[in-house]
Amino acid sequence: MANIGYLTAGEVEPSLFLGAAMTTDPFGLPVEFRYTDPVRATPLQRILYGNALHRYLCREVIASTLLQAMESRPDVWIVPDELLLEPLEAMQAPVVMLFPTEMAPMSDLGATMPAGDGEMLVQLSLAGAPLRVRFGNQENHLQRQAVQVLTEAARSMDVLEPLSRLQQAVRIVREEQQAA
Repeated sequence: MANIGYLTAGEVEPSLFLGAAMTTDPFGLPVEFRYTDPVRATPLQRILYGNALHRYLCREVIASTLLQAMESRPDVWIVPDELLLEPLEAMQAPVVMLFPTEMAPMSDLGATMPAGDGEMLVQLSLAGAPLRVRFGNQENHLQRQAVQVLTEAARSMDVLEPLSRLQQAVRIVREEQQAA
């Protein structure tokens, strides 16, 4: 059975960036968890990088560092932000964003329906609404791989839920750092 990776990076307070990555087993249990030390943007960096600073720090500094540190190699990555949707070389797997919908359930677990350019509706629960999947990879075989891995995992877990745990973990890490 496949492992799923979750990756988040962002500005947790003005000029302070933090990120984390977690791999789960097919039941949603953590296999590996990594986080970065806070990265503080200096006033000079803010001027020199301008609007590109957020993207640079989140993708090239935080996400790249986390991915290189990960020992496990998940079969698909789930990210919460468009900024991380474009695959990084170290990901070596399909990358997706998942969005809840209000639609009626589709016929079977794993049922799919096109939902626009680079997106698809996928039934990833037995009775709930399908999720909208936005793909970071445009290659059809990687999109099929992502849907297959997500469908397989959905038999034993809520594939969206570990991302909220990861985001909560980032908040806890930040609180502990502030308390220290």
